[in-house]
Amino acid sequence: MPLTARQRSIHNKNGAKRSASFSKGKRKASEGEFLVTNAPSDLRSITYPGGAIALTLLVAARLLSAYYGHISDCDETYNYWEPLHYLVYGNGLQTWEYSPVYAIRSYMPLWLFAVPAKMLACLVSPVSVFYALRGLLAVLTACAELMFYKAVCHEFGVHVGRVWLCLTLPSAGAFASSAAMLPSAWSNALCSGALACWWRRRYPQAVLLTAATTLLSWPFTALIGLPIAIDMLVLKRHIVDFFKWSILSLFLILIPTVAVDSWHYGRLVIAPWNIVSYNILTNHGPNLYGVEPWTFYFVNGFLNFNIVWVLALSCPVLLLACACACACARAGAARWSAPYWLDLMPLALWLAVFMAQPHKEERFLYPIYNMIVLVGAIAIDCLQKMTFAVGTELFRWRKERERRHYLAYTGPLMVMCIMLAGALSISRITALYNNYHGPMHLLRAIPTDTTGTETGTAAGTGTVCFGKEWYRSPSQFHTSYDIRFIESEFDGQLPAPFADTSNATRIIHPYFNDQNKGDNRTYVPPSQCHYLVDSDLGTPSTKQPHYHKDGKWEVVATVPILDAEKSNRIYRAFYIPILSSQNKYGNLYLLKNKLI
Repeated sequence: MPLTARQRSIHNKNGAKRSASFSKGKRKASEGEFLVTNAPSDLRSITYPGGAIALTLLVAARLLSAYYGHISDCDETYNYWEPLHYLVYGNGLQTWEYSPVYAIRSYMPLWLFAVPAKMLACLVSPVSVFYALRGLLAVLTACAELMFYKAVCHEFGVHVGRVWLCLTLPSAGAFASSAAMLPSAWSNALCSGALACWWRRRYPQAVLLTAATTLLSWPFTALIGLPIAIDMLVLKRHIVDFFKWSILSLFLILIPTVAVDSWHYGRLVIAPWNIVSYNILTNHGPNLYGVEPWTFYFVNGFLNFNIVWVLALSCPVLLLACACACACARAGAARWSAPYWLDLMPLALWLAVFMAQPHKEERFLYPIYNMIVLVGAIAIDCLQKMTFAVGTELFRWRKERERRHYLAYTGPLMVMCIMLAGALSISRITALYNNYHGPMHLLRAIPTDTTGTETGTAAGTGTVCFGKEWYRSPSQFHTSYDIRFIESEFDGQLPAPFADTSNATRIIHPYFNDQNKGDNRTYVPPSQCHYLVDSDLGTPSTKQPHYHKDGKWEVVATVPILDAEKSNRIYRAFYIPILSSQNKYGNLYLLKNKLI
């Protein structure tokens, strides 16, 4: 039967799509996988985990990190868990960043967690709410990683995708970041989702997620969205769509954020702009909180990603070497080199900017953690291709008629890299748990009655104090007591409690400043503390005596804590059976005031 004009049009479009799809697949195979037309059937289709299996593995790994991971950054405790505790329970610690004078932190993302936390608070204890929220963060991160995994399979090939999955599951970096209540950790998930949508050519979702990470999480992650903008505006010419979805994202995200923050602070506040202006436009910026040498990220990257980090940094050289050594890659280099560098540009931009900053912290690299693993996976793939190219010349692999795919010969190399990276990652995670997990359990030793407070003490009147160990607090979610600080040798600025009024977030306290200057008005005397957290680390001084040796205090509980200064750098960084037993540990004490 003759086709109508409309049927012919549809038929031609569908045929063109199928042809384009076939051509793209053929190009990916010939340029990226050395696939030959007469390869054995078992090599034409690479086995890799499907979506359901991948999601199950990712969720399981991230939930383990939510339960067994510790809080490695005091900024997570004081700038996010404590204000969140205030929104849920009405009390918590406030930092200068939440003062209406500076207002560089937004309450909007906290409310996204406070709403489910308030519902849970009616049913379970605060510490259960704490771990439930970490579990929620872990699951959301796993979902974003699934998007990333499927997009990597689509854009870079299923072999690179499955290597990425095998490397990221045990990754120590992912273990530390996936359940962290930090904007940089949220940005890791949001940026991964944005890049995944971009690689799948889902541009509206990519723009929306980029706007979310920029406006809701961390403004500096707009840098990761720059390659998406280049692709849409310069290469694809989707100028109208780019600006349409950018403006729509502003209305959907920025306006509600400004409204919530302005209500809390009592004045018009655009928190994303405030944090950018503080870090870039002020004379001191964030450098008041310590600077690190240029080697900091190189060392930290190796601790979190071991050989994957080395491979990721070596990837540009390996890509060039692969193009030179492999004839198939050389033939296709002119076609795929530009998109390749554009795909990997987010990692290069982020490292170039943040490695140049004097103020460095581990969490600053969280947004590109998935990219680090991806580039490491690509580097392994390059090593496999170069190994195959060398083997072709030396061992005449290509002349064998049975097996001619490069994966058939280089699979052991891939397995060796994955197993080595996994073993080092698990060693690192074990060391972190053994060395630093104690503070997560210490406050639970405070006796409680059925109402959740200590027997004989009215709710809200008890105080547990931190001195020299102020940075080890796991937040007030772990105790029904109020957390306060006593004087110590630390002379920087510490948080103070939110005021006990309905407009606490609008009150301007005179002791908050942006110069990191401590103020004695925020301290309480040790005699007013019902409980005190002390340690036997370091040399005692007038301001930091060993309270656990004072007869006024009763030792309620102790947990081990690593004495880093007296321990070997390698043995404390990675758990090595027998050798790591040489590490030196001190004790973290929970003390009860006998006089109260």
